[in-house]
Amino acid sequence: MKLIQLAKQLAAAAESAAEANNLSVTTCIVDQHGNVVMKQRMDGAILISIEMSERKAYTSAALRMRTAEMTALAQPGNPLFLLPSAAGGRYTALGGGVPIWIQGECVAGLGISGGTTEQDVEIAEAAVSTLIHTQ
Repeated sequence: MKLIQLAKQLAAAAESAAEANNLSVTTCIVDQHGNVVMKQRMDGAILISIEMSERKAYTSAALRMRTAEMTALAQPGNPLFLLPSAAGGRYTALGGGVPIWIQGECVAGLGISGGTTEQDVEIAEAAVSTLIHTQ
């Protein structure tokens, strides 16, 4: 599957999950190098969601882990404490970013923003779960 097709599938699944929860979010998909493949903002999604969805996607692709798993690691005294200030603030430890793995290779990062952190995580996980069922 081409990356743009994967991105469209993820964005559609995220939008569906957001609508089911009466939310408006921005979805961003980056390639394995952090380059934006697709960014989609639902009507009504808050302005900051545009930037944060990309940061979440970028962080998850670059570090190959869910951003929700980084939150505790980015607290004072922990290994990723300086992460949010690295690379001009391009990284974030807020939940809602998920690396996309295909056949053992991280091919992309997905970022969801617009709800609470918990809602963003839930929507991102719902979107990724559709890949498992279709591949």
